[in-house]
Amino acid sequence: MQKLTIYFVLCSYALLGVFMLSFIILSRFEKEYKALKRALLILVIYIIILFLLSFLPDSIFYLLTVLVLMVLFLIVLNFGNKNIEFNLPENRFDERDVMFSRNTLIKGTDKFEEYYKNRPENKIADDNFRKEPGLLAKGAALYNELLFTAAKATFSSVNLLQPLVSRESNALQTKLSEKEIETFIRKWAIQLGAADIGFTRIKPHHIYSHIGRGEDYGQKVVLNHKYAIAFTVEMNHESMTFNPRGPVIVESAQQYLNAGTIAVQLAEFLRNLGFEARAHIDANYRLICPIVAQDAGLGTIGRMGLLITPKLGPRVRIGLVSTNLELTASEEPIDKSVIHFCEVCKKCATNCPSQSIPHTSVKKVNQPKRWQINHDTCFNYWCKTGTDCGRCIAVCPYGHPDHFMHNFIRWMIKRNPINRWFAIKLDDYFYGKKPRSAKLKNWMLARNS
Repeated sequence: MQKLTIYFVLCSYALLGVFMLSFIILSRFEKEYKALKRALLILVIYIIILFLLSFLPDSIFYLLTVLVLMVLFLIVLNFGNKNIEFNLPENRFDERDVMFSRNTLIKGTDKFEEYYKNRPENKIADDNFRKEPGLLAKGAALYNELLFTAAKATFSSVNLLQPLVSRESNALQTKLSEKEIETFIRKWAIQLGAADIGFTRIKPHHIYSHIGRGEDYGQKVVLNHKYAIAFTVEMNHESMTFNPRGPVIVESAQQYLNAGTIAVQLAEFLRNLGFEARAHIDANYRLICPIVAQDAGLGTIGRMGLLITPKLGPRVRIGLVSTNLELTASEEPIDKSVIHFCEVCKKCATNCPSQSIPHTSVKKVNQPKRWQINHDTCFNYWCKTGTDCGRCIAVCPYGHPDHFMHNFIRWMIKRNPINRWFAIKLDDYFYGKKPRSAKLKNWMLARNS
């Protein structure tokens, strides 16, 4: 029995060593050199401790073994996941109040005068961001001709998809069953490049009340579709490490394009089968992406106001398709462990350059409890720098690459509050409380701009 116990303990210690070595190798591939160095230091200390253990009395050896087993037991224990009141408003939101819509208003036009007549409280904040150079503008603090021009080219490509968003469906409807079509959509969307996909029944608060961009500006949104297909596309991890500089908005634009392309393909597919369908893409939404995606079971909206997904955190863009095809709506509840984690983490709030993310607990905003970022100061910072920043996405502990090491930590976080506290401390140790942004690569530098 004693030999068996020793054998088990030694295997446990060896497994922990392999775990640390794996983390070191993965950190090298992720180009997280600070994490790599700190993991190496821990591994050296760990090896020294193992060596010293061979000289300790058996009683101390067994005591340490008990402590290790207790720690392992705490890691897997599922407790303390108390309910937090957290939800989203059930009233419909006017897209004309979105910063991107307000940014399109031109002084002296009827639209401009009418909007600020009805929303005078937004005038001061909007006058402030109009004083700045603007998104992707020359003269912005982080202007880079190569990167900004690349992002503009990609956003222009998104605009080419606009005529394909809504078209007539085939008069003859397929005889395929809803289940067959649903299964195919799930598999095909992943093959097209989606990271995850889900379905939900459309609720009134999913739909904007009025259109805020495009030729139909100001018109009431009419959407008779009953179901929505929501999917995510991954934003490249390395690109986000350059935050808040140009590569972030280049990647952001690329994933808006990828999400738009997939949405258009799915919508056209459904129309060809005889069902009504509309793609919802950048600058042409009728549905509110994060709320729909959350209800479709793809993640939980966190402190920064973005969807926190199970394996990519907030490092995603969302695509939507609405349809009258009857789908199996998700019944997954909101993951309260994400809300618990965001309550204690606050890393996005600490690192936000414009301090637009609240440090406070969830509070009542228009009755429901939720976090709400300061969109005015956030967008003002974007207009100063010329990029969409991405700092909050890059530093989020949930946003590390999708592999077994980080997925194990994500699994730990779901189990109990102790693991959440421990995960935050580990993230701070390996990556820093305020992680440094990566330097631009030589091919990204626009030296004459």
